[in-house]
Amino acid sequence: MLSVTHRIGRHCASTGIRDMMNHYGIAWSEAMCFGIGAGLGIWYMDIPDSSPSRLMHTRSADLEKEFFSRIGFDFKWEQHTDAAESEKMLIRRLDQGRPVLLRTDIFYLPYYKTQTHFPGHLILVWGYDHRKHIFLVTDTERTKPIEVAFSDMRLARYAKGGFFNMKGDMFAPVNLKVPENMPEVVLDAVLAQSRLIMDESHDFQGITSLGKWKRELDQWKDFTDWQWTARFTYQLIEKRGTGGGGFRLMYADFLREAGEYIPAIAESGLADRMRAVGLAWRDLAYALKRASDNEKPDFREVAAELKKVKKLEGAYHREIIGLLEN
Repeated sequence: MLSVTHRIGRHCASTGIRDMMNHYGIAWSEAMCFGIGAGLGIWYMDIPDSSPSRLMHTRSADLEKEFFSRIGFDFKWEQHTDAAESEKMLIRRLDQGRPVLLRTDIFYLPYYKTQTHFPGHLILVWGYDHRKHIFLVTDTERTKPIEVAFSDMRLARYAKGGFFNMKGDMFAPVNLKVPENMPEVVLDAVLAQSRLIMDESHDFQGITSLGKWKRELDQWKDFTDWQWTARFTYQLIEKRGTGGGGFRLMYADFLREAGEYIPAIAESGLADRMRAVGLAWRDLAYALKRASDNEKPDFREVAAELKKVKKLEGAYHREIIGLLEN
């Protein structure tokens, strides 16, 4: 097995990326990796014939690609239609001395003991044992490497259905290094993040989607699963691998580090402003939790907290664009 550089993290993708960077001798924090990947997102979606009736997600769709591309490394998920062939390639990458980032469905990872499918969970593989037919992996909040049977790993990497077209996605760069132009990399990441959130091209993403959610909130009382919709939204904002406050608290930590490269960020107190945004998201999450505990639907408190989130989120990103764009 390779030398494991895992430490407990907040989010699966940024933890895996951080661990991989540390393996190659680059002592970046998880927050730095998340921020360079422009990891914040806002998605408000109606997925037909599903429960919960609405899905709110607060991470970007392409953190991994954004991160590796921004530091100058060509990123593309390695995919194979055949699970057995993909397993052979995974073992080959490990034999070449590379830790491997995998996309999996937690339903098939035995240590989760869950009945919930989530086929977008990233783990890092460090080794294998052919005799025992197990891979050794690290995962976000787990402290030590975990054994996963070959058979379980095949299922986790090729789960059917869901919103990912799973083809054994894996990524194993030969080497990684720190870009020579770090101030430019950080500036590009911060600006790209705010432009993404303020992009009004689609009503289901970015700041525009918060307006859509607020307009639709009155309809939530009519959902047969209104309690589960509220509860799951709370979990997605605050509990399920976000680091709290819809990833915004971790992003505030990134901005503190970014200020070392871009003095204007430190001088303008933007990390504190983003922390306030994150705490507003946290307040919204707990308002949703309380609503889910009611016997009858009442989303008035949620509406008030959602209004506050939209105001603070928009103000922060508009300020970033005005401050750094020219």
